[in-house]
Amino acid sequence: MLKAAVSSQISAWADFIMSYVAYNFWAVDGAFSAAIGAVSGGIVNCTVNYKWTFRSSDSGPFCVAVKYALVWVGSLLLNSFGTKVALDALEGSALTEAYGLPDNITFTIARLGTSLAVSLFWNLYLQRVFVYRKVPFDSFITHLADHPLRDR
Repeated sequence: MLKAAVSSQISAWADFIMSYVAYNFWAVDGAFSAAIGAVSGGIVNCTVNYKWTFRSSDSGPFCVAVKYALVWVGSLLLNSFGTKVALDALEGSALTEAYGLPDNITFTIARLGTSLAVSLFWNLYLQRVFVYRKVPFDSFITHLADHPLRDR
């Protein structure tokens, strides 16, 4: 768990740095800069986890990359929609009314809560039991890679 937390922190820094560089030095707009950062952080996270955190030797790099991408897309969707659901639940709730929480604090609570839940119950779990282990899905990935559509 500690190694996963360190890997997550390293990838978060890669995400932030690449977003910052894209926005401030390459003059890329904010949304695209965030996407560049997210992809960069994902690549760093996958690599660090493959080599250090989970020391994957059962599943090859290509299979790991495909499985990681699937989990990453799921994480992106869960974080996006989960934050929206949590924010909708918090806005106008008795809790936010009682404490007079401003919108930015309400958003931060929704975002951090969602991120923590997705990290623990989606990312970490699936990385441990699916992404960095040899599973039956690996043979399907290998089969697709060996027989691309263009050869049909």
